[in-house]
Amino acid sequence: MNCFIKVYGCQMNAADSSLLSGILAGAGITETLSEKDAESVVVLTCSVRQHAEDRAKGFARTMRGEGKKVVVAGCMAQLRGDSLIREGVADYVAGPDQYRMIPSFIKEQEMQARNPDFDELETYSDLLPSFKNSVSESLAIMRGCNNYCSYCVVPYARGPERSVPYQSIERRIRRFLDCGAKEVFLLGQNVLAYGDAGKRFIDLLERLSGLSGLERIGFLTSHPRDLDKETVRRMAAIPNLLHFFHLPLQSASDKVLSLMNRGYTMADYEERVAWVRETFEKPYITTDILVGFPGETQEDFQYTLDAIERIGFDFAYMFAYSERPGTRACEMSAKVSQEERQERLCVLIEHANAIARKKASCLVGSEEEIFITAPAPRGDGAMLAGLRNHRSIVFKQKARPGERLRARIVRLEGFTLLAEPLTKEVV
Repeated sequence: MNCFIKVYGCQMNAADSSLLSGILAGAGITETLSEKDAESVVVLTCSVRQHAEDRAKGFARTMRGEGKKVVVAGCMAQLRGDSLIREGVADYVAGPDQYRMIPSFIKEQEMQARNPDFDELETYSDLLPSFKNSVSESLAIMRGCNNYCSYCVVPYARGPERSVPYQSIERRIRRFLDCGAKEVFLLGQNVLAYGDAGKRFIDLLERLSGLSGLERIGFLTSHPRDLDKETVRRMAAIPNLLHFFHLPLQSASDKVLSLMNRGYTMADYEERVAWVRETFEKPYITTDILVGFPGETQEDFQYTLDAIERIGFDFAYMFAYSERPGTRACEMSAKVSQEERQERLCVLIEHANAIARKKASCLVGSEEEIFITAPAPRGDGAMLAGLRNHRSIVFKQKARPGERLRARIVRLEGFTLLAEPLTKEVV
């Protein structure tokens, strides 16, 4: 009996796919590399935007049309489980807290009785995720979210915040290191909310950073409201911490931020960026921006454009607002038209990308320490690598994943920095 796992959405889903791989293997189900070879398919879904749901539904319908058994799992299964069964999109559905049931569905040992429920105790802390044979691994240290931003379905799809016990996190990371990993990313909807046995996220980070063989450690994502100056100071003392901060801004209008229930003002946000830049050398700061939120005026949008210019993000992930049923924003008046949302998004993308290219071009000619991660997709023998701040580059020479080298950044192609060897010696 075999199964293919198709992943849509965020890095949390990618981490969940490793967890699910371990669950399937433990049940004697072989994971295939292609859906063509699979008898069953698990579709790990995202519901943050309608487009993500539509893509997953289309794939699931295609698989069912080919006669494969389909389990739709993850956020969309939690939110729309009954309708997915009723509409013939899936044979079974499993929310983020029901992954343990998937082998029974595949083996037809259990029938789908009802829409998935949350399990407020489920963290899968007793399970070991599968190893991807990679020098860089990701691990979810939390599940769920308590923030209830007015546009976001995550608290409804993934349930309340739950922290994975420290001992389980350490056990999993040690396994990654034993299997050859050298870099680990800690994941959560808001890692700064982590708490286990009285320990905060910074305590966890400090303890994990000392594990033998762990050369680089990073985290994703942080809620700006929860980043304090003392945490930044303590982070700076961790020698193997990546100088990378993803701080979702969403909007630079205090009015819109309040409507979004973000819990900070623009002044608060800029203060936190200042802390990071004062404390870390060459930090790589990225963000999320959402345009066309209900009530956003042209003036509010201009505040966001001005802030992007003022702050100078290294990269921005940009989206037009998408109504999500069940969220408070979906019921708000003063909707921005779809046409206006797309127009603002186009303006934003052009503006933010120009700034990102300018920031990247400043690195051309510099000498940097790089960490080799994997062969580059371009297929010419080049390698993907990361800088000390997690910025991705292409290294124009074959090297072993996991090597740390000195390189010179020679040019920028699009948004990709290209580097050449400075020395063959490992740093």
